[in-house]
Amino acid sequence: MDTEITPTQLAIEYLRRDKSNLSPAQYLKKLKQLELEFADLLALSSNELKEEIYFAWRLGVRVH
Repeated sequence: MDTEITPTQLAIEYLRRDKSNLSPAQYLKKLKQLELEFADLLALSSNELKEEIYFAWRLGVRVH
């Protein structure tokens, strides 16, 4: 049984929870963009990920 989460799975789950009303073309474009972003994040080391989180926090990105 494979338990590793892929960038595609993360992107689909993100879009599933997003309340935006996207056209099919917008959905596919957003899906591809998110796949790339999640792939980049998954490739980071623990320290690199902490740096990215801190940088986002300094920019005012907050999770509610």
